[in-house]
Order: sequence, then structure tokens, then C-alpha cells
Amino acid sequence: MRISFLDRCISVLAYFTFGIFSIVWLVFANLTRKHIEPFLSFNLYQAIFISVVLAIFSLIYSIAINFLNVIPFVNKIARVFDIFFNHTPMFLSYNLSGLLVTLLVLYLSFFALIGKKPYVPIISDIVKINIGG
Repeated sequence: MRISFLDRCISVLAYFTFGIFSIVWLVFANLTRKHIEPFLSFNLYQAIFISVVLAIFSLIYSIAINFLNVIPFVNKIARVFDIFFNHTPMFLSYNLSGLLVTLLVLYLSFFALIGKKPYVPIISDIVKINIGG
């Protein structure tokens, strides 16, 4: 089965906008009663799910760092870890967390652009089970 160039471009946009374009496209397709191919559906829902997972992870990380900053002696280690992970430039002024997220988005976008379903170990399995891809 051949995947259209438009579906591949929409998939790439979905990953680059962290699922916002996915929601817009799903609403648009529902209003116009446009059929969504399985490849596009998989990528749209995976982009939404990844953005939700990243937001939850960020929230949990923030709560944990703030909690650890209250504990004596542990707060110094937590602060050093937070500075290293979120505030120290690693490559082209990217911090480590930003670099990892950027590499993830580039990986997902590259495979979507060449017409393959990108695989993220747990997330892709959950999306396949729920949307039947």
C-alpha cells in the first residue's frame, strides 16, 4: 500500500507541533467526513500521546525536584542534577532534556516522512492496541 505525500507531511507536522496539529486535523477530518488512512491515524494519535506523556513526565519531574529541594543535604544533589539536566548547554546551546526531546521528534518525523511507522517502545504498542494500527 502506498502512503500519500500529504499523509506523510501531516504526520511530520503532527510531531513537530507536539500533537496540536493532530487535534486540528482530526477535528477537520471529522467535520468534512474525510477518511483517515491507518498510517496517518497512527501518527496523529502517537503524536498526541507522546505530548501527553512528555507533559506528565515534566510535571512529575518538577514536583519531585521541588520536593527534594526541601530536604536538607539532598537538596544540593537535586539542584546539581537539575542544573546539569535542564540548564547546562550540551550541544548548540541545547540542554540535555531539550536535546533528547529534539532527537525524539527528529526520529519520529524522519520515519513518518519516509512512510514508515516510527516505533517508540511502550507508546507505539499502546497506540497500536487502541487504534488498531
